[in-house]
Amino acid sequence: MPLRIYPKVGIYFSHYECFGHTSRVMAVGEVFKNRFPDGNLFFIQAGVQQLKAKIDELGPVFTLPGLLMDRRHFREKMSGGGGDAGDRNQRCLDIIARQKPDLFITEFFPLGHEECRYELMASLIKTSTQGIALWAVAGYPLLTGVDHEWRQKVLKLYQKIIIFSPSSEKELVAASFTRALDRKKYLDFFEKYKDKIVFAGYLLPHREVVRDDEDENLPRPNYPKGACRVAIMRGGGAVYPKVIAEAILASDLLGKEYYLTVVAGPATTSQEWFLFSTLARKKRVNNLVLLRSLGNYEGLIKESDVCVSGAGYNTSVMLLKHQKKSVIIPFEGYGSMSFYEQPARAVMLKEMIGAKILPIHHLTASALAAAIKDAACHESRSQVSKEWFSGGDVLDKALIGLFGR
Repeated sequence: MPLRIYPKVGIYFSHYECFGHTSRVMAVGEVFKNRFPDGNLFFIQAGVQQLKAKIDELGPVFTLPGLLMDRRHFREKMSGGGGDAGDRNQRCLDIIARQKPDLFITEFFPLGHEECRYELMASLIKTSTQGIALWAVAGYPLLTGVDHEWRQKVLKLYQKIIIFSPSSEKELVAASFTRALDRKKYLDFFEKYKDKIVFAGYLLPHREVVRDDEDENLPRPNYPKGACRVAIMRGGGAVYPKVIAEAILASDLLGKEYYLTVVAGPATTSQEWFLFSTLARKKRVNNLVLLRSLGNYEGLIKESDVCVSGAGYNTSVMLLKHQKKSVIIPFEGYGSMSFYEQPARAVMLKEMIGAKILPIHHLTASALAAAIKDAACHESRSQVSKEWFSGGDVLDKALIGLFGR
């Protein structure tokens, strides 16, 4: 199809109530709008609605009907496409037909979220047959799912896969596999599709991803001069509520020499928030502020002396960027679901900036307090290359190559 003077881009993304995928989509949208200010941008959100997200500031957001991927399914593997997959498939196809993009981008899929193929296939075939460019973007070189034959078929439709990490993350993920066969299959994939795959370097959005949200009924003490500033975060708040609960308990063990800003995450449930706020009200030491969500996560990380978090994409990139003393509690999965991404990235954070790794099964208030003290007293170090943060430039050049200046 002939390209317009002002190109139009559509981006499909899905998520488990976390904000990493949303952040990445916003960052991609920012690069496009910076290059083509008069260009058009729209989003297809396949996860649950994220009312606190600011993604609609970049363009209209279309939400697919029903709930294919939500928090209720996060602890178990998805079976089939869900009862509403047909409706979602038609809705996605209708959006593509009506919007007529010049470029359609899927975030993470087809590297992962294999269940999304049920609602995407008709749209992918339509883009291919009508000459619409089809790209994929992902934050990390991770392959998820158990049925890989579909991926081989789908990848024939894609012209480009841009991964927003340095290629060294591929080696770290490969090293995390315990079985040699799994490691070989993983590396063989990237070798087979090396002509389509670009490792671009990290990419973060410049604007705030979520709106601030705090409970005015909870005390907010003044920051005492000279105290060690500690940031406790669990990303969007979809997993590991234990991190927040134990952090609140650990704050009393740390005492007034430390000041903690604890961000529960915008996906925190009402039951979790009741637990967290109850624990905060029972504290003996006035050295903690508890927030549901925070717009400027990077500002908090930059201003803190020690950061405690998972090894999610955005948080990890910010820790690397600002070379922060860190305690990392990587998400390892639930039950039979195991995740290689965060444990592998936690190892990278340990190697690159000297982060301390605290596995979730070792997490207690006392263990966390000890890890924070240990991190605070060690000198920070960094082996991070500036080239690792070139994701925006690489994406910009790819867009120029497709649309021209």
